[in-house]
Order: sequence, then structure tokens, then C-alpha cells
Amino acid sequence: METLLLVILGAGLFILWRRTEALEARLREFERILAGLRLQLSGDRVEDPQAATPANTQQPPVVAAHQQRAEAALPATRSVSDVGEAESDAGEAVPQTAPKPQEDLAQGIAAINPDSAFSMPKLPKIRIDFEDIFGRLLPIWAGGIALAVAGFFLVRYSIEQGLLGPQVRVALSFVFGVLLLGGAELAFRQEHRISDPRVRQALAGAGLATLYASFYLAGSHYGLIGSAVAFLGLAGVTGAAILLSFRFGLPCAVLGLVGGFAAPMLVDSQEPNVPMLALYLALVTGGLTYAGNRQGRSWLALAALAGGLGWGVLMLFTGLTGISDLLAIGGYIVVIGAVLPAFTEGRGASPVIRIGAAALAALQLAFMVQQAGFSLLAWGLYGLLAAALSFFAWTEPKLREATAFAAGLAVVLLGFWPDVPAGTFTVVGLGLAAIFAGVPLANIWRDAHRKFDGFQVAGFALGLTTVTYLHFAWLGSDMILAAVCFGIALLPALAAWMLWPADAGKLPIASIANVAAAAIGTVSAGLIATPIWAAPIVISAVTIAVIILAWKRVADYGLHWVIWAGAASAVIALLGTLTAWAEAELLFGSGDQEQLVQACIRWGAVGAMFVALTVRGGNRLWMTIAEIFAALVLYGMAAQFIPGMWLAWVVALAAVVLAYKETNRTAARMTLMALALSWAAEPILIWSVAALESLFGEAMLVANDIGWRMIALQFAPLLVAVGTLLWRAPERLRSTRTALIIGSGAVAAVGVHLMYKQLFALENGAAFISLGLAERTVWQASLVGGAALIGQYLSDRSWAKPVSIAMCGTCLLHFLYFTWGLHNPLWAPQEVGALPIANMLLPAYGLALAAAWLLRRTVPMNGFTRLWMFDAVLMLLIAFLALSELRHAFTGSLMSVDPMGQTEDLLRSLLGIILAIGFLLWGARSQTRSWRIGSLVLLLIAVLKVFVFDTAGLEGLARIASFMALGFSLIGIGWFYTRQLAGPKAADPPDNSSVPAGN
Repeated sequence: METLLLVILGAGLFILWRRTEALEARLREFERILAGLRLQLSGDRVEDPQAATPANTQQPPVVAAHQQRAEAALPATRSVSDVGEAESDAGEAVPQTAPKPQEDLAQGIAAINPDSAFSMPKLPKIRIDFEDIFGRLLPIWAGGIALAVAGFFLVRYSIEQGLLGPQVRVALSFVFGVLLLGGAELAFRQEHRISDPRVRQALAGAGLATLYASFYLAGSHYGLIGSAVAFLGLAGVTGAAILLSFRFGLPCAVLGLVGGFAAPMLVDSQEPNVPMLALYLALVTGGLTYAGNRQGRSWLALAALAGGLGWGVLMLFTGLTGISDLLAIGGYIVVIGAVLPAFTEGRGASPVIRIGAAALAALQLAFMVQQAGFSLLAWGLYGLLAAALSFFAWTEPKLREATAFAAGLAVVLLGFWPDVPAGTFTVVGLGLAAIFAGVPLANIWRDAHRKFDGFQVAGFALGLTTVTYLHFAWLGSDMILAAVCFGIALLPALAAWMLWPADAGKLPIASIANVAAAAIGTVSAGLIATPIWAAPIVISAVTIAVIILAWKRVADYGLHWVIWAGAASAVIALLGTLTAWAEAELLFGSGDQEQLVQACIRWGAVGAMFVALTVRGGNRLWMTIAEIFAALVLYGMAAQFIPGMWLAWVVALAAVVLAYKETNRTAARMTLMALALSWAAEPILIWSVAALESLFGEAMLVANDIGWRMIALQFAPLLVAVGTLLWRAPERLRSTRTALIIGSGAVAAVGVHLMYKQLFALENGAAFISLGLAERTVWQASLVGGAALIGQYLSDRSWAKPVSIAMCGTCLLHFLYFTWGLHNPLWAPQEVGALPIANMLLPAYGLALAAAWLLRRTVPMNGFTRLWMFDAVLMLLIAFLALSELRHAFTGSLMSVDPMGQTEDLLRSLLGIILAIGFLLWGARSQTRSWRIGSLVLLLIAVLKVFVFDTAGLEGLARIASFMALGFSLIGIGWFYTRQLAGPKAADPPDNSSVPAGN
């Protein structure tokens, strides 16, 4: 087992030596190049004494001169590719020549001339040569290993033969180790003869290994010396290894690294002395890091730190038995974490490695604080580490990430502190705040800060505020706790103030973070000091302060998000507190307000915040959201003290004020209109359901559900709001003015119809039978009258003609669908009045005829509409008016009850013939072909009725008279129609071509 260990150690030493030799060769090559460039820049040109190369390329004089100087100052250096050509059989120094300069090097020196290009020199390539490895490199190292193995087997042989006792064996091992070190020193002094540094390195490494083994045997194996003496001996060998590494090189340093950290495990001790162990490890780590930095081996320093941190973990897991152990381990970890900035400046020391080492030290100390029961001494050691990190980060900004990590870890530790005493927490909190917030503030003040400084102040302040509240909220000292939280909030506020740019430039993100942290801390203090109902007041006040602070920084989106986060929090607090439900009921006009002043202040504060946002300006989207919430919240404030019955009018008046003062507050005005519409939703819904049912024949009886009070208090405000929107439309809505007019007209029509329904106040089916026709007729009269008035007095307006056509069309459609269709007195129970002719039939049909006639005059004729359509409607209405009056003469007011007699039936046929003659005469007079065709259609219907129905039920003279009348009528109509066709044709309207000619 020991042999295998020695072989492994030897192989490791060999690999490390090869890497070091290659690095040193590269370093010397770069030094030559830099020296040549400096010489060229200084104008010191030396002629090249050497001849031209076989390629007839002259070597640069600067390179040749520098080579001569370097050969005189430095020992000969062999490249890896040339080591196979060396001959050392006689033991003499083999003359070495400097590597041949590359052509790239000459071009690099010539780059001083602006006309030439510069390129870095090519490094020599590593070449593996069998003779070089097995003839030059391995034998010496194998010899050193063989000496160590020989000593081992010599001692083993003497033990097996009983020649040597334990004392003699240990003494001989010490003597052998010292002799090996003496041989290394002799080889160093005779370097001019040996000319190979590996000889002294091998001897020194073997000697140190032997001394380590000697102290181990004397102490742990044979017990010849005490554990303390053995430990001191091993420590002495480690110190010697560190010192000899400056003289003999890498193997001594590696043995010092391995042996130094393995020494405590080689000593058999039942009662370990933790302070002594910590002191020893600190000295070993410090010595190795110092040696690594001085020798240009940064990896050695980092490896030493890794070993030191590893031992820190092992010591922590062994447990803390007293104050001395706590001080020893804590001090040791502080030294390891604080020494880090002192040895990480060498090549290859990555900032990540340095920060990681400091973070590991902080984690170990945090674990120690927890193990020590969060004692003040343990916190002091953690603060000492924090102070050390801050001290080194003062001049080395790259270490501030490690300080930030320690700050976050400190907040976590404070949060997990159980049963925390207020006094101890105060002392610890002040100390940590002075380090983790005070130092970054000082960096900001002296303008030497990094982004992490601002974030550290903000994050630490938030964390400290949180843990302070969690630990002491239950004590009941709200004002003291609020004062503490406010004091903590001053730290990020101060940082934000110092980071605030003097000009209008964009805020750094660290400043925004501190503004947010200060706002959160201030809000927390306010929430602690005030009752819960005042939460939206506190949040709104702080948000308004931030709005004022950012008043001229509209384009700074960092502050924008901070402000809107506060606004959202205020709304949540307003709706989420205990009194919110009672206040919310008032928005719908129900409930009672018992805390009027509190409610008004709550809603007013949030409303003021959104008003400030709207006045400040900014992005259109967020302005729109601010206006919407401002309108809603201020409406909520009004609902707290204004009776619910008047809230709709409050909304309408607010819409009027905005229309007059703030025309382009589109979102606010639309929100107010939406609120007015919500109040009018009840009557509109009732009206819509009744209107939908009326389309299927149900009577529209809404007087019982919608009274004048509902119309005046809920629907009329909507009309006012819509009117103001049309009166002074915002610029953003002017492109949709037509749609606004149509929508507003529909709302106005519904309102007028609701008010009109109150005039007749039909409450049941009987009232609908008695007054339904009259109600519809008066409604249609208002439509036709309004259209006529608009056409007469407002015809010069652009909207006059479309509105007039719409009103006439509505009147005609209303009559055709309801009065002529669903509720026609001929087949539906509708009273028309007792008087013949002077009853409701005449005005009802007369208004429909007037509407059709007006439409015939005003509607433009295009590809869809034709004059014959309107003429057909006129003829239909006239025919049904005549039939209805005939029916009324036989039945009276209610025409759908009594059955039709034979006389009435015959008179219907006669009436049809008379109407056909009348249509024919009018068509001839007006030269309108559609009327003539209508007369023929009506005549055809009458003839079919007489032949098919009337004559079937007649006998005797009645049948003869019926046929005689029909015959004379047909002859007369035919004669008259023949004369019309034979006479000169009048010019028919263009649309008559679409009507098929009659026979």
C-alpha cells in the first residue's frame, strides 16, 4: 500500500513539474518578445551579427540583440521540441541555444511602422519524443522515488530481521530525511555542474516525505513522542516545505500543501485542541497562499484556500464545546474569507472563484452562528467577516458580490433566529446595517459604486424590515415598530437620493430599486402605525409622493412600474379591507354608511392618486387606465355620502363637467357613460324583454314595472351623458361620430318610448284591448309628425333627410307589423271606436299612408328600391282600410267577435270591384303603370271570389243580380282599359319597366 502511494505521489509530481516547465517556457518567450518591442520603441537598434538564414531572410537586429542579453542574464532554456537533441552523458552542462525567432515575431516588431501589419508570435508546439521522455525526464524522477522506496524497504528489512528497534528506526528515518535535504542543497549549489533542477527537486521532495513519515511513526505508530510534539513536528516540516519551495521549486510546495492539511489527521489525539488546530491551519493556508503568489502559482493559493475552507467545515461538524472553540473557528473562517482578496490577484484567479470562496466562508460562519445559538459573540464573528469583506471590497469592486451574498445570508439568519431578544436583535441589526448598508452608501457617496451597491442597500433594507416585523409584530408596540421600519426605509431613500441624476437623464436601475424599497418600507411603517381601514390612505399617499418625484420623468419606465405597483396595491387595499363590503353596497344604491368620514377619506385618497396620474400624463394606454380608475374611484367616493337614488345624476353631471372642461378625457367620459348605462340597465332590460315578447304577439305592458321615478332617476341621466358625448365629442371619437349618433339615437328612442308608455299606462289585457290601437296610433303619429317637422324646418341640415326617412320607415314598419299584422282589428280583439268612419281606423291607416307617401317622395330610387313597391303598400293599406270600415259598419267597435254575414260578404266583393276601378282611374290620371296593374290584381281577386265563393251560396234573383253586376263591371273596366292602351302612351317612371305588364 505504501509503495502504491509513493508511486502515485511521484506521478503527480511529474505531471505538475511538466506543466510548470511549459508555463515557464512560455513566460520567458513572452518576456523576450516584450523586451524586443520596448527596445524597438526606444530606438536602440543593434546590428545582427549572425548571417542570413538559409532562406536569405535577415533576422531582426532587435531580436538578436535581446537574445544575447537574455542569454547572459537568464539560464539557458530548452524548448520542449529540442529536449530530445540534448546530450548529457558526460554530466556536463549541455549548451542550449535560444529558439529560432519566428517570422511572425519579425512582422510583429515591424508593426511599429504603420504601413505593416502586426500579428502575435506563434508559440512552440509540444512534441512528444520517446527518447526525451524515457532518456531524460523519467530517470531522475524515478531515481528520487527509488531512493524513497529503498529507504522504506531498508527499514522494513531491518524490522523483519530484528536488527533495529523502534527508536533506531525513527532516528534513522530522521537522519535519512535530513541527508536527502542536504543532498538537495548540494545539488542546488552545484547547479553549474548538474545543470538540471529536477535533481534537487527530487531529493528535496523525498527528504520532506521522509520527515513527514518519521514524525508520523514517532508519534502515532510507536508512541515515542506525545501527540503535541508530533503535531508540532509535522507543522515544522510543513513550514520547511513552504520555505524550501522558494529554493527548490514545485515539489516542495505540493508536499507542503498535501502534508500541511493532512498533518492534523496523522496525529492520534483523544482531546483535539481546536484553537491550536485553527491557528495551525490558518498559518498553513496563509503560508501556502503567500508562496503561491510570490512564485506566480495562483492555483497553489486557491488550492490552499480550498483546503482551509474544507477544514473549516470539518471543524464545524465536530461541534462547539466552548467560547474558545467558537472564537478559534470563527476567527479562522474570518481569516480565510478576509485573506481572499489579498491572494487572488495572480493570473488565473477568476472572480467567480474568489466570490465563491468568500461565500463559502459566509455560509460556514452562518452555520456556526446557528450552532452557537445565535449568541452575540457568534454574531460578532459574522460581523467581523462582513467588515473584512467590505474592507477588501472597498478597493476591489469585484468582491462586492461576495459582500452582497453575505448581506442576504445575514437577513436569512435574522429571520431564523428563534425567541429573539429585542435588545440583542437591535444591537445585531444596527451592526449589520452599518456594514451592509453603510459601506455601500459610502461607496455611492464617493462615486465609486457598482450596480451591486445600490441593490445591496435596497435588498438589505427590505429584508431587515421584513424580519423586524415578523419578530416583533406580536409585541403590540406599533409606534416603536413603525419608527424602526421607517428608519430602515431611510437607508434606500438616501441611496436613491445620491443616485438620482442631476440632469433629466434616465435613472439607473439601482436608483429605481432603492425608490421601490424606500416606498415599501415607508408603506410598511404607515400600515403598522395606522388602523387597517387606513391602508389605502397610506399606500396612496406614498404613491402620490413617488408620482411627484417622477413628475417630469414620464418616459422613465422604471419609476412607471413602481408607481403602478403602488396604485394596484392601493386598489387591492381599498377593496380588501374589512369595511370594503359595506362600502361596495353603496355603489349600487343599497346599504347604509356608518363610517362616513373614514369611507370618504379612503376613497378620496385613492381617487386623488389616480387623478395625479391622469394629470401627470404619459403613455396613452396607461393614461386610459388611470382615467378609468379615477372615474370609478371618485364615483365610489360620491356613493359614500350621496343617496343612491341620485348617483346616476351625479354621473351625468360629472359627464357634463368633463365635456365642458376636459373634452379629450375620452376614457373618463366613456367610463362615466358606462356608469350611467349601468344605472339605466334595469329599465332597459325590462323594456328589452317586453319588446322581445311583443314581437310574438304579447302585449307590451311595462307601466307596472317602469314608472316615472325610474325613468327620471335611472334612465334620464343616461340621456344626458349620451347627449354630452355628442355635444362635445373627444378627438379620438370623432371618426366614429356616425356610430355614436346611431347608438345615441337608439338610446333616445328607448327613453322616449318608455316615457310615452307612461301616458297610456296600460296595465293589463283589458286595457290593451280598449286602448292598444289608440296607443300605437298616437306613437305612429309622433313619428310621422316628427319626420314632417324635420323635413319642413330643418331640411338644410345634413342629418335631416336620413332622420326623417328613419322615422317614417319606423312608423310604417311598426304599423305593418303590429297594427296590420299581429293586432289587426279584423282578427285580433282591438276596439276601434263606435262611430262609423270617425273611428281609430282612419287615423291609424291614414298615418301609415302618410308615412308610405313621404317615403315614396324622399327615399332615393336605386337598384333595390322601386316606386312600385311604395305604390303596392299604398294600395294594400287603402284596400284594408276600406275592408275594415265595411266590417266596422256591421260589427261596431270590436270587429273580431261577430261572424261575417252573407250581405257583408257580397259587399266585400263589390268593394273590391269599386277599389279596382278607383285604382285604375288613379293610374290613368297619374300615368302610373303600377296602379293600373294593382287594379287588375284586385279585380282578378274579386272576380275569383264572386265565381268561386259568392255565387256558390246564392240562389234566384240574388245570383242573377250578382252576375249582372260583375258582367257590367268587367265590360266597363275592359272598355276603359282598352282606351288607355290604345291612346298615346305617357312616359312612365323608369322603375315601371321592372313591373310585368298586365293583360
